[in-house]
Amino acid sequence: MNLERYALTAIESRESYEFLSEGPRGTIKKVIWYQEVEPGFYNLAFGDWDEENKQINDVIRSNNADRDKILATVAGSVVLFMREHPDAILVAMGQTPAKTRLYQMGLSQHWEEVSDLFDISGYRTNGWESFNPGQNYEAFSLQMKQ
Repeated sequence: MNLERYALTAIESRESYEFLSEGPRGTIKKVIWYQEVEPGFYNLAFGDWDEENKQINDVIRSNNADRDKILATVAGSVVLFMREHPDAILVAMGQTPAKTRLYQMGLSQHWEEVSDLFDISGYRTNGWESFNPGQNYEAFSLQMKQ
């Protein structure tokens, strides 16, 4: 994917990244955190950095008119993270159905490039299945292709 992205800064052994969103609402610090939830399984957490509480706020909508650039930046961090952790299984879902749908739209829009790098599954009520760009999912998982 040759899309415009923000510059990433890796923190904590490449398991967290940060960048600055620039737009009409000013400069907003964003953080991407790959949290190991079980050995070899990671959750992707992403959102605005809440300096007061020292944590990611993954519910807020900052509306800084740079959504596509932000999504491309997060996708770029996924590639970096998975190259550093080639045996990892990464699970992601939005905090809201709208955010999950946004992630799915990004996967579907760039399916050819993404599917060359990763084996991707989607979760629905009946369980995990191979990702189908035309299907709606509640969560996603991916692994580097071997």
